[in-house]
Amino acid sequence: MPSFIRCALLHTLGIASLLIAIAPPAFAQSATERYPDKPIRIIVPFPAGGSVDAIARAIGQRMQENWGQPVVVDTRPGASTLIGTTAAAKSAPDGYTLIVSVSNHTTNPAMRDKMPYDTLKDFAPVSLLARAPIVVYANPQFAANDLKTLVAMAKAKPGALNFASAGPGSMTHLTAELLKINAGVDLTHILYKGGTPALTDVIAGHLPMTFATVGQALPQYRAKQVKALGIASDKRYPSVPEIPTFREQGFDVVATEWFGLLAPAGTPPDIIAKLNAEVRRILALPGLGDRLTAIELVGSTPEELDAFIRSEMARWAPLIQRLGLRVE
Repeated sequence: MPSFIRCALLHTLGIASLLIAIAPPAFAQSATERYPDKPIRIIVPFPAGGSVDAIARAIGQRMQENWGQPVVVDTRPGASTLIGTTAAAKSAPDGYTLIVSVSNHTTNPAMRDKMPYDTLKDFAPVSLLARAPIVVYANPQFAANDLKTLVAMAKAKPGALNFASAGPGSMTHLTAELLKINAGVDLTHILYKGGTPALTDVIAGHLPMTFATVGQALPQYRAKQVKALGIASDKRYPSVPEIPTFREQGFDVVATEWFGLLAPAGTPPDIIAKLNAEVRRILALPGLGDRLTAIELVGSTPEELDAFIRSEMARWAPLIQRLGLRVE
C-alpha cells in the first residue's frame, strides 16, 4: 500500500476514534429525560399543620411512591407568604424546588410598593390543586342565623358589629369587604394574626363572627361550637350542603381560597409537563380527598393556572386599592 494512502487511512481512523471517544453513548439521557433523579423539595409558605401543609404532604407522598425519589416538604412561614415564595423564586429552575401558593400570591403585589420577586415573571405555573370557599362562622349565641338577618342588624347599627378574618388582605378579609359593599353595610374588622386566634375568640363569645375557609372551623362547626351563616361558593358545597350560599340569600359574592403548584421561572417545559401529568394523576386518585377535609381537589393545565392567577390579580387589585390596604 502506498505510503500516502496509508497515512490518509490512519488519519481518518484517528479522527473516527476521537469522535467515538467524545460522543455520548446512544443510551445517555438529558437531565430533563432523567427527571426526577434526586430529591424534590416542596416549599410551603405557612407553618406546619395547616391546609397548605396537608396538601403538599399528600401530593408529595404520592410523588415519592410513584417516582421513587424523596419529596421533602419545607415549611417557610412569614411575611404573608413572602419568605417562602422568595426562596422559591430564587431557586434553580430545574424542577427540584416547587411551591404551593395560595390567594396571597395574587393579592400581595397590590398591597406593597416593592416586591422581592415578580409574581408573574418569576414563576412557571404547574397546576391548580384545590379550592376552599369562605364561610361566615358565628358564635352560637349570636342573634343572626343567616346573612339576611346579619345585614338587617348591621343596617340598624352601622359599624357596631365586629368580624375577624385571617388578616388584612387575606381572602377571608376581602370576602367580608365584598359582602359589605354588596349589601351596603358597615362592619368593623378586628385585626388578628391568623384565623385560629380569631376563631378561638368567636367560640369564647368575645367576637360575634369570623370569615374563614370552610375547613378552618369545620370540626368546631360540627361540634356546634360555631354556626354558619352562609358560604361564598357558587353552589351548595358538598362537605356542608346544609349551609346556604351567599347568592341564595341575595348577595352576589363568590370567593374561594385557592391552592396552586408553581416552579421557578425557566424550568424546562418538558419538566413542567411531567409535573403537571403527575399532579393531575395524583388528584384523581380515589380517597385522596379523605385526608383533606372540606377542600375541593381540582387540577388544571399550566396555561389555565396562569390565566387564573392573572384574573385573580385583576379582580382583587381594585378592591385592595379602594380599601387602602398597604403593607410596608
